[in-house]
Amino acid sequence: MTLFSPESFGRYYLVDKIAVGGMAEVFKAKTFSHGGFEKLLVIKRILQHLSENAEFVEMFIDEAKISVELQHPNIIQIYDFGRIHQNHYIAMECVEGKDVKGILRKLAERRKLMPTEYAIYIAHEMCKGLDYAHKRTDAQGELLGIVHRDISPSNILVSYSGEVKIADFGIAKARISGYNTQDGVLKGKFEYMSPEQAAGKEIDARSDLFATGIILHEMLTGRRLFKTNSDIKTLERIKAVAIKPPSHLNPAVPKRLDDLVMKALSQDPADRFDDARTFQGALLEFMYPATPDLTRENLGHFMTELFSTEIRGERDRLEEGTRLATELFEHAPEIDLAEEWVEEAGSGQTIHTEVSRLPLLLSVLGVLILGVLGVWFASQRVPEPTVVKRVVEVVPQAPVPASLHIKIKPEVTAQIFIDGTKVGEGHDLVQTDLPTDRPIEVRVEAAGFEPFVDTHTLAIGERLRLPITLARPPPPVPDVPTPTEPSPSGEPPPTTAPTPPAQPGKLSVGVRGGWAEVYVDGRRIDTTPLYNHSLSAGRHRVMIVNGATGERKTRAVTIISGETTRVTF
Repeated sequence: MTLFSPESFGRYYLVDKIAVGGMAEVFKAKTFSHGGFEKLLVIKRILQHLSENAEFVEMFIDEAKISVELQHPNIIQIYDFGRIHQNHYIAMECVEGKDVKGILRKLAERRKLMPTEYAIYIAHEMCKGLDYAHKRTDAQGELLGIVHRDISPSNILVSYSGEVKIADFGIAKARISGYNTQDGVLKGKFEYMSPEQAAGKEIDARSDLFATGIILHEMLTGRRLFKTNSDIKTLERIKAVAIKPPSHLNPAVPKRLDDLVMKALSQDPADRFDDARTFQGALLEFMYPATPDLTRENLGHFMTELFSTEIRGERDRLEEGTRLATELFEHAPEIDLAEEWVEEAGSGQTIHTEVSRLPLLLSVLGVLILGVLGVWFASQRVPEPTVVKRVVEVVPQAPVPASLHIKIKPEVTAQIFIDGTKVGEGHDLVQTDLPTDRPIEVRVEAAGFEPFVDTHTLAIGERLRLPITLARPPPPVPDVPTPTEPSPSGEPPPTTAPTPPAQPGKLSVGVRGGWAEVYVDGRRIDTTPLYNHSLSAGRHRVMIVNGATGERKTRAVTIISGETTRVTF
């Protein structure tokens, strides 16, 4: 393992290099103070050879000016901005995780798709941050007019705990920007531009929604949507928006989700969602009954498993870099309090000056005057006001019970059992006051259909919607008697052609709110999402083991010859 050699940078200590781009380099850094206090953050500083380029410097300053106005959980926070030895820098929040580009690359190496629920959750969180940025106002209530213009997988960070944050407002459009893009000049990554941005037209917040739609499409399919071998061809393809819905490449994507993605990818901005909040609301409705909080936790477990090797390496480098940086801090020279260092505005040069004695004499005189006034005020005692203490009784709220909404297709009269007790009949039933401290068994029986059995562990206050599709039993194979007696004419009995073996069917398995290992008839098959796994016709037992918690669920399924049976846990 090659270690980065820590270095001091002003009051910061660079402990690990994260990346180097065309404009800046990015480091993990730490600050130290008394009593063992230390803080981890990220330093982004402009490359040395670009420090004299006024355009790059202006863009870098704009990024700091716009980002510092944005204080939102889904946007990278800015702590500090300045210049040290001609190097402009931004100090910002450190997100220990990976960008969406790295996640998709890692999944491609494993020949896996991102689970649908995580793709939807990431897009949902992106919309939350974008809606805040688009609607941010100044102190007078005037819209800042922020449009990111560079929403792409490399600028969407996902932490190892499942948080999603938007980064890099370096080329953002805003009313407070000092740097303005000339007409006809394209800024941003070509393959994530909106049609109007690719054509060099005026853009608004709906351009960022188009880019969000691109990322969601790519997360669902694992394929680049507009990327070609030529920038010109890429731009032409974007302007034409000649694309197919995600289900064309991933059959597990339902039509309702197809419609949401394609609406965000409408060629005309007027046909897209009105704003990021509307897009977010549509994704949240699709996620139900899963909740963002639960999905975030499961996404964190998914990220930890996916990047387990990388996490160990990153933590080892950070630990060693911090140790070396601590030594630098402990051996740093003490600041001479008889001197101060002033940075000359505009020149970036450091000027060393001696401190005048006059301020010191004035300070001593002020202290003496305050002392005399303090003695006089102390002699004029004012009765202390009576303090009335209010005691507020806090009444604990009873936990909200869990409930289960069962909808059965086809709409037949079925008998519904929970933990072996019959709770109702019909095809639409809501059962409340269910236990949350153990798994419950749901069983559905209807004449002419295979029994349905499943288990669920509900959380306090959870409202689980459980759609159930009943399957009919496979048709019986007719018994063909084999004649043993000769015919009256004395001819041998006719031979019966052997019955051809039944064609296999297919099984697809998905899990809401996480990922799991799939077992069929006791044999491990793969992990979810499982698509079109060939399986012999007949009854099989499917078991999943939750990859994060180890929880197991089992369901009996009937595979029909030549058809695909879809099971969602």
